[in-house]
Amino acid sequence: MHEWTIADNLVRLVGEAARKEGLTEVSEVYVKVGVLRQVIPETLKTAFSHLIGEIEFAGAELKIEKIPLAVKCRDCGSKKAGDDLAFTCGRCGGIDLEILAGDELYLDYLEGKGNGE
Repeated sequence: MHEWTIADNLVRLVGEAARKEGLTEVSEVYVKVGVLRQVIPETLKTAFSHLIGEIEFAGAELKIEKIPLAVKCRDCGSKKAGDDLAFTCGRCGGIDLEILAGDELYLDYLEGKGNGE
């Protein structure tokens, strides 16, 4: 289950980002995850919830935005997007596809409160 490793890294990043921004409380953590990462959202949320409780930002809720796959055929230039993970061009049947989106995995932003808020 790579979700626990991802959650562990997210918790570390949340702590670093929150301290850098002077946040004393983090209420929500937003991440973007491409479908190619094959992350199970509920497992990631469970792992994150457990691990965030070990640092001073316990209670922060993880919000996940799923990014669909988008590809461009290098042979004919056709583009397609969606959750279909078939790696062939719908127009020409080519297999030389450039991934435009769907392999992302990053911390997008945090919501929280600082000393003066």
